[in-house]
Amino acid sequence: MTIVHKDSIDVTNEETLPPTPRPLTCSAPTPTVSSIASQQRPTEPAAIYPPIQETVYETSARLLFMAVKWAKNLPSFARLPFRDQVILLEEAWAELFLLNAVQWCMPLDSSPLFSVSEHAAGVPNGKDSQVASDIRVLNDTLLRFKAVGVDPAEFACLKAIVLFRSETRGLKDPAQVENLQDQAQVMLGQHTRGQYPGQAARFGRLLLMLPLLRQVATARIEQIFFQRTIGNTPMEKVLCDMYKN
Repeated sequence: MTIVHKDSIDVTNEETLPPTPRPLTCSAPTPTVSSIASQQRPTEPAAIYPPIQETVYETSARLLFMAVKWAKNLPSFARLPFRDQVILLEEAWAELFLLNAVQWCMPLDSSPLFSVSEHAAGVPNGKDSQVASDIRVLNDTLLRFKAVGVDPAEFACLKAIVLFRSETRGLKDPAQVENLQDQAQVMLGQHTRGQYPGQAARFGRLLLMLPLLRQVATARIEQIFFQRTIGNTPMEKVLCDMYKN
């Protein structure tokens, strides 16, 4: 399953997402490519691990931090010039966050992160309709991912495809970035063919879902999910601080 290459991509680093806010559910870790066939979604006994009560904004900050940490722990990403790492993160952070958010919400019957009522409170009059519209778009995206039943290995590959975007301006080594994105697509194709042999269109369908992550502008994602926690701090500084920690 793994592609052999001296700078081959590795979407491993067994990270877990924040616990989902209901008993007996837990987001699956980002899988190692060598073991994606055997990945199972673990459960956490509520008696031992009670659901964490936190606001949607606290959860959002944690999900963004996990996305940055996931990228930082990719050996193939870490081998890129540091400036390229920064540029790629600044370009892809919103989509990485949304993929983490969608993955986190997948087991939930209702999704607080994409709930209009959760975000409408406290929004100044005149802006609540725009927030509601954006949240509905994001919730529709979540429903698309749920309908397909995107698995943890596919999420890992999609995150890598989103992260390694060679057309990003200012890259020192765009050829290597393109190579890594190609490898992520090959891995995704291998996985879908191996695990879903009866779904010939699954690979293409997954790739065609990526543009859904850009329906709501990055600036809007920042305002809706992070304005209350970061205030006027530039997102570039927030990402840099997360990356250094």
